[in-house]
Amino acid sequence: MVMTIQDDEGFEGVEFDTPVGTFRAGRGGGYRWSEGDDREFRSIRRKVRRRMAFFRMLLTFAWVLAFLALVDWVTGGDWWVQWVALIAGVLVVLRFLSIFVFDSLIGREAERRMIESELRKRESRG
Repeated sequence: MVMTIQDDEGFEGVEFDTPVGTFRAGRGGGYRWSEGDDREFRSIRRKVRRRMAFFRMLLTFAWVLAFLALVDWVTGGDWWVQWVALIAGVLVVLRFLSIFVFDSLIGREAERRMIESELRKRESRG
C-alpha cells in the first residue's frame, strides 16, 4: 500500500508498506533524538559519514581503475595502469587505516577523551 502523508514531525512524502517493513521516501522528519543525545548523535553521524565517504571513494577507485585498465589494454597493453593502481592503492590503504584503525587512537574520539581526562584532573585538584 502506498500512501502520501504529511505528519507533525515535519515529514512530507510517500510511505510504502511492504511485507518486510514500512519505508518512507520524502523529506523532513529526520532522526528523533532527545536533546541530551545531540552531541552523541553528531559524533556518530560524523563517524558514519567518514566511513560512507571511504566506501564511495573505494567504489570510484575501482571504476576508474577498471576504465584505465581497459584503455591500457586497448592501446597496446604496456600495463602502465599497474603503477596507477599501486599509487592509488597505497593512498586507499592509508585512508582505510586513518578511518577504521587509527581513529580511536589519534582521531577526534581520542581528543575528546583526553580533554575529558584533563577536565576531571582539574576538577579533582580544585
